[in-house]
Amino acid sequence: MASPTRSTWRRLTQRLGIALLCLGSLSCGEKGPELVRRPSSPPPALLVRHVAILDVESGRVEPDRDLLLKGDRIAAIGLGGALPVERGTEVIDGAGAVVLPGLIDSHAHVTLHSGPVWEPAIPDVEATLRAYLYAGVTTVLDPGDSSPDALERRDRVARGDVLGPRIYSAGKLVTGPGGHPIPMIEATAPWWLSWYILPRVAAQVDSPEQAREAVAARAAEGVDFLKLVVDRIPEDGTRIDVASLKAAVEAAREHDLRAIAHIGNVRDALDSGGAGVSAWVHAVYKERIPDETIGQLASFGIPMVPTLAVWHSYADLLMKPRQPTQLEREIASAELLASFDQAPEGLPLLDSFGPYLEMLRQQRPHWGDNVRRLREAGVTMLAGSDTQSGVFPGASLHREIGLLHEAGLSPAEAIRAATLDAARFLTGGDEPSFGIVQVGKRADLLIVNRDPTKDIDALSDIRDVVLGGVRLIRTPIAAGGR
Repeated sequence: MASPTRSTWRRLTQRLGIALLCLGSLSCGEKGPELVRRPSSPPPALLVRHVAILDVESGRVEPDRDLLLKGDRIAAIGLGGALPVERGTEVIDGAGAVVLPGLIDSHAHVTLHSGPVWEPAIPDVEATLRAYLYAGVTTVLDPGDSSPDALERRDRVARGDVLGPRIYSAGKLVTGPGGHPIPMIEATAPWWLSWYILPRVAAQVDSPEQAREAVAARAAEGVDFLKLVVDRIPEDGTRIDVASLKAAVEAAREHDLRAIAHIGNVRDALDSGGAGVSAWVHAVYKERIPDETIGQLASFGIPMVPTLAVWHSYADLLMKPRQPTQLEREIASAELLASFDQAPEGLPLLDSFGPYLEMLRQQRPHWGDNVRRLREAGVTMLAGSDTQSGVFPGASLHREIGLLHEAGLSPAEAIRAATLDAARFLTGGDEPSFGIVQVGKRADLLIVNRDPTKDIDALSDIRDVVLGGVRLIRTPIAAGGR
């Protein structure tokens, strides 16, 4: 590509300057659409009549049931028409619909902009949270929110002060010296911004002692998980050394934290699995896993979050017009969706990461096959979208679930990857309080118009979203065409 033009540098510098000034603030940037809101006076109880219930554990759909919600819990389940209607109860006709647990995105980002990488912007974080809910995502794991108010935001959502999905947060990343995401920041930010941003995005460690210190700092902040970057982006970059990796995992265990590892190739998976991480975030996406290695990876007994949607998004970048889904049209403007199809000339980021994008295009045929063979060997797959440029909050989890189905999971298995299996991983127990439709469980629910176990696309045909027992009022933006 040609060298960056002066106007391109000026545009990037201005926007990054705005990002610096807005760091840690939710007030900067254009306000996003409302999409969802709570009713002003929620009823004391909600009764869904004659609805089918998807038992995500067994994959069976139980027809014609009544579902009673009181407070934020499922109070009763009965045969259709059998449950009495108590005073003040809101009644929903569920005929023809299927209810399932609210979806869980096991690799979400609430502070990243979904627009093109050449149009950096500060998102309206609260609008991002509402977008997740609009798409039926009621719980997220954010394995990389380095903003200073990340944990406060998590707690405000939990208290109900901010409308959004329940958040599990890993806070600031731990990476090797110069490891991902450092090169990406250096490729986009001028030096006078880089020096400020870099230490706030990730802790760079190059010894076991530094690794333990970084983990202690995250634990003191009150994070839910520890995120370790064990991947080279770009390919000639650096990554954390094995001794520091093992020290970080051991320190996390001492602080009652579970470590998750961002991986790229087989060696990353083996090193992090051997170090004792609790999950792989991303599949092996840089190469085909040798058949003889599949069993070795499965022997670690840890789940994987493949994030196929993000790799497909980058592999397709500027190769063809981006085709938005209906859900994406309902949460994002037509202008934003169309902005992916033409990049400005002389963009430094595309110059620096061109080889990386080409690698993704070459490796694309292996992604689904790797997932399929690992799944057949017993590796649990969790659904996560890795929300960022080209990956829209909430809507892209539906893309990911579809890609898991294409990789060999049945529709019921792909849905379970975004419900019960994810809930069990997040809570570390076999009986989570959410992720399944059962009496006593949290009333975070998704009601769809058709049976998604017969057609995975039906998962996006949403009739209602219920959060904590309250049916949300959903309003798509004009681009939704409804």
